[in-house]
Amino acid sequence: MSDLKERVSYLQGLVDGLDITDATKEGKAITVIAGILKEMAEAITDIALTQEDIQDYIDCIDDDLADLEDEVYSEDFVSIDCPNCGEAIEVDASILDESDVGIICPECGEEFTPDEVSWDLCHCDFQDDYDYDDDDDDGFEDDDEE
Repeated sequence: MSDLKERVSYLQGLVDGLDITDATKEGKAITVIAGILKEMAEAITDIALTQEDIQDYIDCIDDDLADLEDEVYSEDFVSIDCPNCGEAIEVDASILDESDVGIICPECGEEFTPDEVSWDLCHCDFQDDYDYDDDDDDGFEDDDEE
């Protein structure tokens, strides 16, 4: 942008150096054109600066939105099957700790509690390395064994 302003200033210097006056039609036209070019260069510079400010503002909004998305769409959600219609729905994992909380299925509109959820159909993304065999290989000592 500064290059444009420099070129317009150079042109105005040429017009001034040629001793062009407003006495002739050509001189008046050249002077007006040089003045218009100066105003256009200043307007374009102002627009470019405003655009940079807007871009900075958009970047700040984008960062804030990313933080908000992280908060709202965090990994604290689990997918469970509605005990009424069987549809998989996403719920906040913290409400599953309370048995008296009612969950309304967005598909069928029926309400159910976390106690009614069949956990063997849970679509949780947890990596479970525990072996669910009946043998007691959990690495803990049982108090009743001596």
